[in-house]
Amino acid sequence: MATAEEAATADKASAARDPGADFSISHSGPWVGCAALGCGRVGFDVEMGDGEQIASWVAREAALKAWGAGIRGLRELSSSAEGIRCGGVLWYARALPIFPGASACVMTSRAARGLCARALSLEELFGR
Repeated sequence: MATAEEAATADKASAARDPGADFSISHSGPWVGCAALGCGRVGFDVEMGDGEQIASWVAREAALKAWGAGIRGLRELSSSAEGIRCGGVLWYARALPIFPGASACVMTSRAARGLCARALSLEELFGR
C-alpha cells in the first residue's frame, strides 16, 4: 500500500498530464504559498534563506513539483543558461522575492503572460 506522500505524488503526476488547470502548494517557516495556472503545469517552492544556492534549490524543486516527479526525479533535471529541463520539458521560472527571509520560485510549462503574487504568513492565513 502506498504512503500518503506516494499517493499525493502519484495524484499530482496524473493531474499534471491533464491540459487543464494545475496548482502547487509549499510552505516554509512562517510562509505558505500556492501557485495556480489555468492551462499547463505549475510547481511552486518556498524555503527559508536567501542567496544563489537556495534560489537554485527552490527553482529545481519547483520544476520537480511541476513535472510531478518529486525528489526522485532530481537526477533527470538539468540546468543551463536556457533554463531548467526536466522530463523533456523546458520549464519557465519566475523568482518571487516577496517572502522576507525566504526564496521562492514558480515554474511553469508555458510562458505566463502575467503573475499576481502576494506574501501570506501562516499567521495571516489562519488568523492566529
